[in-house]
Amino acid sequence: NCKERDECNLEAMICIPVKYGENVLGAVGLIAISDEYRSVLLSNSINLIEFLNRMADLIVSKVLERSASRDLEILTGQVVSIINSVDEGIIALDDNREIIYFNAVIADNLNFMDGELYHKNIYDIFAQPNFKRMIDGSQSFQDIEVSCGPTTNGFHGLASGKAISVGKENRGYILTFRKMSDVYNVLNTLSFNNLATTFEDIIGKSHAIETIKEKSIRIANSDSTVLILGESGTGKELFARAIHYSSMRRDKPFIALNCAAIPESLLESELFGHEEGAFTGSAKGGRIGKFQLAQGGTIFLDEIGDMPLHLQTKLLRVLQEKRFEKVGGNKPIVLDVRVVAATNKHLDKMVEEGSFREDLYYRLSVIPIIVPPLRERKGDVEILLKFFLKSYNRKLKKTIRSFTPETMALLKENKWKGNVRELENVVEYAVNMESGDKITLNSLPPKLKKDNCKKTFEDDTIPTLESVEKQLIERALHRYGNTVNGKNLISDILGISRATLYRKIKKYELE
Repeated sequence: NCKERDECNLEAMICIPVKYGENVLGAVGLIAISDEYRSVLLSNSINLIEFLNRMADLIVSKVLERSASRDLEILTGQVVSIINSVDEGIIALDDNREIIYFNAVIADNLNFMDGELYHKNIYDIFAQPNFKRMIDGSQSFQDIEVSCGPTTNGFHGLASGKAISVGKENRGYILTFRKMSDVYNVLNTLSFNNLATTFEDIIGKSHAIETIKEKSIRIANSDSTVLILGESGTGKELFARAIHYSSMRRDKPFIALNCAAIPESLLESELFGHEEGAFTGSAKGGRIGKFQLAQGGTIFLDEIGDMPLHLQTKLLRVLQEKRFEKVGGNKPIVLDVRVVAATNKHLDKMVEEGSFREDLYYRLSVIPIIVPPLRERKGDVEILLKFFLKSYNRKLKKTIRSFTPETMALLKENKWKGNVRELENVVEYAVNMESGDKITLNSLPPKLKKDNCKKTFEDDTIPTLESVEKQLIERALHRYGNTVNGKNLISDILGISRATLYRKIKKYELE
């Protein structure tokens, strides 16, 4: 059917299909355009067919190579995009500890120009002995603290690493880095934000508590140190948290440390952290202290009066210089932390006795706040009782509506030596014990009832008849009510006429 058939000079042809699996990609062939070439072609056909088969295989391999190269290029681009999109810095080392790859994050963090990091030895950047020891030993490690460059604007973070092994040979290392500021933010998000406290969370309407709230709100945005004084159980930490979460530092960590709860031998490490090998039993790779964790935020030092004298000296230097060194370390760490301290001790007396440094006392008490005890917060006891009743109803899945009048009267008269903490514990106990819809005297802790009984009958001072009479009538009114029927019942129980009862109610101002 070819139109050029009559004029065609094709005399012979050997053709081989180019196949990859079951797919025909094309063909390769040799042609003869004269009788002479035709004879040569046909006389050597077996060898030429073998030659063409090899040519076809070569073409297929080249196609596969190009396809694999394209796929590899796409995959490499995807991997690089993924690595550059993560928040962590990444460095790949060869077996000579030279940098062969790094992502954009680490380049930015280390302040290197494009290309400056390639083939640079990792120990020229990070010279920490423990970091070098881990890599040279081909050990995997996690969260080793490293730093480079100047203290103020250099890199400070955590490094993790894993050796790349081919068979039994070490072929390099992969290192990942996280900035310490990012670590602090993660810790803050996971551990501390759920404890956010505002001044509205501090229950009470008394003049004493409202005055302290108002003062605390005024100084919340200051960076001056605050010393919160008050008896145990008054809510000193609540005020510290409220000050922090009302300040410009509210989105940064709030770290609390009870100085009395940590053994003296470990307190310095808890506060300032330590380097690896700083002392027997120190954590591998070192440890971050509470001051570092609070970077940018607030550190709350509770029971500051129990801090040993030698640590008071170091704390004073930290407050003055705004920097410190870890235990066993020699690299200063710059701090941006607000300090709030608290104690239930009389620090001024401790200064006179020589058990607390005078200069530290004045450094801490730039802004003193005295939280009043519950006995001085007139009117707050009933508010707190109702608040905690509602709270523990919800927690313990109870539906107790209120307190009986005599129970409320007894609780309001209690001295509450343990302050708000004691009151909360009493309500929790009572809600657990009560089976009805009102808290009765029988549901209160036995010690509370015993103490109040002693207070009534074993007081050193003998009450007057008038004070006893007033107390009896007041309790009767709480129990039976201020209605006409209630007063009729009270007059019958007390054995007095209704007119006498009304006269005494007016006399004692019990209307």
